[in-house]
Amino acid sequence: MGQIDFINCLPVTWVLQREKPERLSLAFGTPGALNALYREKKLDLGAMSSHYFLEDGGFELFPDISISSLGAVGSVLFFSRRPLTEYKSPGVIKIGVPKASASSVRLIHILLVETYGLEPRFIAMDEPDPTNFKTERGSSPEDLLDAYLCFGDSALLVDKKMTASGLSRDYTRLDLGQWWYERYKLPMVFGVWAARKSWIKANPQDFVSLSRYLASSHGLGLTRDFRPVVAEAAERTGLSEERLEHYYRHELDFNLTTAHREGLALYQELCKKHGLLIK
Repeated sequence: MGQIDFINCLPVTWVLQREKPERLSLAFGTPGALNALYREKKLDLGAMSSHYFLEDGGFELFPDISISSLGAVGSVLFFSRRPLTEYKSPGVIKIGVPKASASSVRLIHILLVETYGLEPRFIAMDEPDPTNFKTERGSSPEDLLDAYLCFGDSALLVDKKMTASGLSRDYTRLDLGQWWYERYKLPMVFGVWAARKSWIKANPQDFVSLSRYLASSHGLGLTRDFRPVVAEAAERTGLSEERLEHYYRHELDFNLTTAHREGLALYQELCKKHGLLIK
């Protein structure tokens, strides 16, 4: 089972690592790395970006679990060097984006075009970080960026650095979970757990069992095991336990309700509208 190795999944993976079924093994990686393993058919089930799930078409969702937000998500952040209203529409905005992201990059594309009529030009980077921006622009692509998209653990750390350095005054900060929710009034589903349809056909009882197991795991991670989950996240990131408690309690959402499925369907529709799905 593929598992995203970010702290946003810790309420699930903490339980999985300690109480997983005997025949289940875990493969950890970034969303981008796991997507590649699914594409190569080296993994049949696990966590994946919503965009990959929609694009592949060969997977079925595990019910009752996702990586979502009902407003600000805290770990998918967009930093622009000037307010987006100051860009001429139609116009181009150059953005440094993480190589490991799929859903978030398509999401900022959708939001920029739909809200401001701006066409994004993406420059892939290992970890976009506006605190590294050179004040005197040179000739490299990174020196010509208008904005940065940060996600996952990196976004939480960049957000902290931006505030500590005072650079937050020089940037417009937008939380993509909040932006999506304010615009469409639906949850934003960033990631899902799913299994290959051919695997489910060959292992129907395992799929049912794992569905129940996954549905209960994040509940345990947010209740019985919440203190060790927060302590582990703090050790990995250096963020305060207070910040992490807020992240888990008030920003992340692990449900997959009818409204979440409607949000996922709308995301799919908008990806198709803007040519962001191959299929």
